[in-house]
Amino acid sequence: METSGSREERIKRQETERSTRTMNHTQILKQAWHNVWHYRALWIFGLILALTTFSWGAAALYGLDTQEGNWDGITVVTRSGETFFEALRRTIREEIDELDRELDGADRELDEFLAQELHIEIESDIRAFLTVLAGILVVTYVAAKIARYVSEMALIHMVDEAAETGKRRTVRQGLRMGWSRRTWQLFLIDLLINVPAVLAGVLLFALIFSPIPLWVKGSEAVVIASALVTGGLVLLAICIIIVTSAALSLLKVVSRRACALEGLGVIASVRRGYAVVRRNLKNVGIMWLLMVGVGLAWPVLIVPVVLALVAAGMLLGGLSALLVGGLVSLIWAGEAPVFLALAVGVSIFLLVLVAPLAFLSGLREVFVSSTWTLTYRELSALESLEPDRLPVLDTSGLEIAPVA
Repeated sequence: METSGSREERIKRQETERSTRTMNHTQILKQAWHNVWHYRALWIFGLILALTTFSWGAAALYGLDTQEGNWDGITVVTRSGETFFEALRRTIREEIDELDRELDGADRELDEFLAQELHIEIESDIRAFLTVLAGILVVTYVAAKIARYVSEMALIHMVDEAAETGKRRTVRQGLRMGWSRRTWQLFLIDLLINVPAVLAGVLLFALIFSPIPLWVKGSEAVVIASALVTGGLVLLAICIIIVTSAALSLLKVVSRRACALEGLGVIASVRRGYAVVRRNLKNVGIMWLLMVGVGLAWPVLIVPVVLALVAAGMLLGGLSALLVGGLVSLIWAGEAPVFLALAVGVSIFLLVLVAPLAFLSGLREVFVSSTWTLTYRELSALESLEPDRLPVLDTSGLEIAPVA
């Protein structure tokens, strides 16, 4: 029979073992890298994730640059005897009228181009075109979201099963694993975390900018001081948002795996994810820093590949454009050969550039997803090392044995 002293010693040993045992981050990264190269069914789902998930690295990689566009914004100028809100309403009406004039001008220019250059008599309607385009974008967005969460669920289950049993699924089997009721819950987890965060951010900036109308008619010193204070508060708010976004992103990653691997509900998954992060803050923090390092190193490592693909795309696209333009010019005269040559050249250039980059981005998504799934498995294993608690002994009913 185990005495109270020996039981306490055993519990202390368990507590010491749990406190000294840390997650093997290197082994997790090696296993995730092994999945990237040897579990090829994961590539398809990683590619879908790469195409349907926005990241700043991908934006920089594909040349998203808002400085080249006309993003000057709207300037509100108050006139004599006019309040700030009246000036704001007037400015909005002027911008809407200007947009209507630009759309009417675009209709006329498109009609002239179709009639004079292509000899097509069609009365164009830019507004109808934009409405149809908006509908297509909405449908595409919804389909992309569905594909994203199905792929993420499939990756989580396939990596977990491979780590548990060593069995590898096919793409069709992975799709069945991803297409489940739990997939909808992944979306709801993101919604549950994102909506309050967005509302809090909007409220924060609303509080920062709310005094601006009161400063418009102030003295020059008041305006300058207010601008400095507002600028400082905006920088502070941006720092808060960056830190909060990183923390919430980590919470979503862990909560999704709690939902997928433990079969928890939406709220229970978020609670479980928060508890896992809080109790294993050191291990999770180290893995998060490693993943941040991967995210920062990825654009740098991929730059030589991008340059090589751009050169290859320009060469193949240019040669194809010249070939198509020359052949078509033997049949048709005018601008048709030029249009066809440009269409073929640009298409081949984009295909040579985008397809390999999308594939490499898919491999990166497989690595990141595998890393976090294996991390969650390891954290769950650490949680199982919780020491057994001593039962509370009720001494009220005990009697002292008489001494012989």
